[in-house]
Amino acid sequence: MTIDLKKIKKVYFIGIGGIMMSAAARYFLDQGKRVCGSDRESNSLIEELKRRGAIIYPEHKPENITADFDLVVYTQAIEPGNPELMKAKALKLKKLTIYQWLGLLSQDKFTVAVAGMHGKSTTTAMLGLIMERAGMDPTIFVGTKVKKWQSNFRLGQSRYLLSEACEYRDNFLNYQPDVAIINNLEAEHLDYFKNLSGVKKSFKKFAGQIKKGGFLVTNMDNKNTRELARSRGNAVTWGIENRADFVAREIKTKKDGTTEFKLLAKAVPFGDYNQRVYRLKVPGIFNIYNALGAIAGAAVLGVKSTVAQKALAEFPGVWRRFEYKGRTKGGVDVYDDYGHHPTEIRATLEAARKKFGQKKLWLVFQPHLYSRTHDFLKEFAEVLHRAEGLIVVDIYAAREANKHKISSQDIVDLINKKYRRKSPAVYASDWREAAEYLRENLKKGEILMTMGAGEAYKAGELLLNK
Repeated sequence: MTIDLKKIKKVYFIGIGGIMMSAAARYFLDQGKRVCGSDRESNSLIEELKRRGAIIYPEHKPENITADFDLVVYTQAIEPGNPELMKAKALKLKKLTIYQWLGLLSQDKFTVAVAGMHGKSTTTAMLGLIMERAGMDPTIFVGTKVKKWQSNFRLGQSRYLLSEACEYRDNFLNYQPDVAIINNLEAEHLDYFKNLSGVKKSFKKFAGQIKKGGFLVTNMDNKNTRELARSRGNAVTWGIENRADFVAREIKTKKDGTTEFKLLAKAVPFGDYNQRVYRLKVPGIFNIYNALGAIAGAAVLGVKSTVAQKALAEFPGVWRRFEYKGRTKGGVDVYDDYGHHPTEIRATLEAARKKFGQKKLWLVFQPHLYSRTHDFLKEFAEVLHRAEGLIVVDIYAAREANKHKISSQDIVDLINKKYRRKSPAVYASDWREAAEYLRENLKKGEILMTMGAGEAYKAGELLLNK
């Protein structure tokens, strides 16, 4: 099936509230196209689309799909028997998954794709702001909202396309990028990949799809991406612990949690970047890694180091990544983070400890997916027990049935059995119950962080609104 995107006038999105789906909807709206869609749950992204003229239905119904749609885009999170998808098939409408559409869009662009298990949204946002400041006017798709754009999308008029590339179900194999940035690689999405070998095989194929003369930009401190870099030419590398083309040295963490570092870069061809000092408003070593990926990507694109310096110094962070939400009437500062893998949780809690010192940290965490909770049960317990006050909300099922018969209670029981704590970890059936427990136990001057890819953030918002 051939699809000429320039001829698309009316498009329908099944699951329009998804982070990349809503960005694609913005792409069409910003070009004056007619956009319709459906989603069972409303969110701020959907409300913004409505304000811009999109027609969005709260239910998936076959009558929402009519023969005059030029294209139907759908998220893989929907079930194969979705009534709207079935109606689109019956009408023989042109259909694409969101990543098939992004891959198609990228064919006529100079494409930079950012992949990896952790940090790809932040790295994409950082590099996007650098490219914007450099006057490259890129079109950008990112898996979170960027504060400067108040959106997860930026429409540019140049040949440059910057996109976050998700590895789940091999979605990133829809791209044939000119530059591929891979932050890290480890076991994840084992419901699809089965094991680490499956993950590595997929990433190797992704790296193999880089266009002739293009670049792989990757992290030398991650064993698996280091193997990728050594297996192919045209690799540009970064790191803190290992030798690389870009290395962060003299790292300093200030009292407010912000960081700075000196960059050592190879004199040829990246001499312009050598000995530059970078300052970041966002906390944590993990954000230094994200910044290094963005810097290396910018250097490959020919951006001057001073442009990258200024853009990163102004970078305020992104939506749901160690995001400050406000202070409750009781004097508790509330933060929110999207972390849902043990590696992400560990990095965020370490950054929080440096930022908040001896203040008591409360964490409301909601696991995402039964399969991930089952696969990493021990790892979740090992990282979560580090929060002094801990409430684990029951699992956000998303696309899965509970074939593992697992619950967040299993995490809580393992923590309380294995680790000595001043106060036991607590199980809550949902975010409302978590908020009620917090209302009775939080004290002035303490810190609350909500975390997870589901609804844990609502506990913090409820306390702030009350």
